[in-house]
Amino acid sequence: MPTTPLVSVVVPMYNDSRTVDLCLGSVLAQSHPVHEVIVVDDASTDDSAALAAAHPVTLIRAERNGGPGATRNLGVEHATGDIVFFLDADLAMHPDAVAEAVAVFAEHPEYGAVFGIPDKEPLFPEGPVGQYRILQYHYWRKSAEGLVSGGFYALGAVRRTAFLEAGPFNPALRQTEEIDHAERLAARHPMLLTSRVRGRLSDENRIRPLLRKAFVRSRLRVPFYLDRGRAMKGMETPGRALASVLAALTLLSLPLIAWQPAAALATALLLAAFVLTDLGQYRFVRRERGYRFLAFFTLCHLLLNAVVTAGLAAGLGRFAVSRKFRRMYRQDEAPAAGPAEEPAAEPTRARRTARRLRTWYGRALVGLTGAWLLYAFFRWSVSGRWHWAILFDAVPPVLLVAVPLFLLLAAVGACGPRRTWALGLALPPLLLGLTTGSGLNWPALWHGERTVPPGALHVVSFNTQYWAASTGVDRLYDLIHRQNADVYLFQEHVVWQPGLGEDGYRRLDDDARLAAEFPGYHIARTGELLTVSRYPIVEQRSVGTGAALEANASFSRIFARDKVMRTDLQVGATVLSVYNVHVTVPLAPDLDPFSGFDFDSYFKRKFAWRQEEIRGLETELKGNPNRTLIAGDFNATPAMRDLDGIRSLADDAIRANNDFLPLSWKFSAPAGFDWDSAINRPYPLWRLDWTFTRGPVKVHRYDFRSAEGISEHRLQDLWLSL
Repeated sequence: MPTTPLVSVVVPMYNDSRTVDLCLGSVLAQSHPVHEVIVVDDASTDDSAALAAAHPVTLIRAERNGGPGATRNLGVEHATGDIVFFLDADLAMHPDAVAEAVAVFAEHPEYGAVFGIPDKEPLFPEGPVGQYRILQYHYWRKSAEGLVSGGFYALGAVRRTAFLEAGPFNPALRQTEEIDHAERLAARHPMLLTSRVRGRLSDENRIRPLLRKAFVRSRLRVPFYLDRGRAMKGMETPGRALASVLAALTLLSLPLIAWQPAAALATALLLAAFVLTDLGQYRFVRRERGYRFLAFFTLCHLLLNAVVTAGLAAGLGRFAVSRKFRRMYRQDEAPAAGPAEEPAAEPTRARRTARRLRTWYGRALVGLTGAWLLYAFFRWSVSGRWHWAILFDAVPPVLLVAVPLFLLLAAVGACGPRRTWALGLALPPLLLGLTTGSGLNWPALWHGERTVPPGALHVVSFNTQYWAASTGVDRLYDLIHRQNADVYLFQEHVVWQPGLGEDGYRRLDDDARLAAEFPGYHIARTGELLTVSRYPIVEQRSVGTGAALEANASFSRIFARDKVMRTDLQVGATVLSVYNVHVTVPLAPDLDPFSGFDFDSYFKRKFAWRQEEIRGLETELKGNPNRTLIAGDFNATPAMRDLDGIRSLADDAIRANNDFLPLSWKFSAPAGFDWDSAINRPYPLWRLDWTFTRGPVKVHRYDFRSAEGISEHRLQDLWLSL
């Protein structure tokens, strides 16, 4: 190389009209003479080319957009200098940048490349996202200063001979061409990252494009990492890899707080660990911008790292199923230079059929995923607010997670943009299902066996299905006595005559049998609700709609409208208010949809009754200063928003349950139908039975126990202390 090497500056450009004047102005103002300035326009659609042409540069226009790798290759083909200085059009270098790069090469003839570090100040005044990205870029590169294996070709000089040895950029790699080329170059020559070469950068100022770019690039890096068995030396440290995983876990832990407030501690610990993995970075940001911006920086960095983890996960899935994806960085499989290739052979009929089937598979998957997305968000928006919502709420809540998860996995088998669409459409309903009513009991994953202290109250709540009409009352009493509870809350303590519909309910006159079966207990009853307690009952009354019934109301009307009974129990020196609840069923499963029945009026009436009963209970709870237990059959699943008000006023006892998917009810179809054989099984598919507490009431254990065929509902069994 001559004493004073010639320097060719190559500026790849695509739609950079905002920055190209500053970029080229910085090149022309260099203290070291520049041999030539080659601007390669990558088929820009704005006036970038016209702006560049106004400067004394060589302007080359690509016929079609080829990406940064192809654009840089085109610039090198036209360059004649000993050193090729790559400079992106959104970056303006300092006046001594070229001189410093030449000096480093003179000091270290063995170096193949010298890469610069962008300033901590942006090229233009940026918004908060742009400021975040510039500071993060600067710190990561500054902290990696020295010999590296990864390149920063936006501001970097390469010896022409070293470039030719490593070979051109792979034009097929539009997002990861730099890591591929730098890895080949580092295998032949040392590369230096230094703050002696500096510039000012204008970067992405919007969060969505930034996250999208991070997802794509991390996904495309998977085959590079797995093929090489290592990350790039320099900025990619084990701590930063761990930070990405911690960021994803932090965000995934947030929904758990709604179920178990103590999970906030786990979230805080994950966030603290995330910050500690790169503590120097956050100290740097605090010094530069203060605590307020540090909070914003941390949030952006958390989101970015979580998206990186998602991209890596997507890349692993693609790596598992796509041979082409696995081998995208294999240079030895690139076609050798030589005579023009023969035209590709006509695909076989089987291959054409497979390709067509995969295309239609992708289209069908996108359609199904889009339909589920619409269903999931429509269901959530109308639940508890529209009388027809029950038709959308009837799906077992676990499917709100299982279906989008299945669609996400199925998307791996799609190809091209259909995979991206399917993944993008399946993720929102999955997140919605996880956070708004899948019925999954996350605390069960980390809680061990529950212990019950001596002296705890034992409570059983049970929908008896018309007082064991199908199996006989003797079996019911045998089951009850084996529970040996202190308090029993029974629903459907009633006689029902089939064939009469809502007029078929009759009072069960069994006071003498109750007294004999429960000696020493105190009994309260109204309509179908029966409360039996070892503790004295100091007050009993109906709540809500039941309290407004006329004195001479028929039993059918009492059964239909008297759905909440309050009994105050004297437990030592404490009064415990116990609410026995059976909310009106929203839909009878034996209705014939082809009978001409007026379903709209039916649903409106049922919806109005349910709203009155639940709102009445909410009002009652707000005015009750006592410690409170609310239990019964609410005829509402975790996905239904009918109980949002109750959940905001009282604590769900499910946190004391050890089932990850607690369920309490199975659908039993009318006799004579066999289409329900797949679901008419001993196991339940829904949770309709609930227990809540309010005030200083501690639930030690809460279980759903078998009804032994007596009822479609399981028993609610709980132990509590006041």
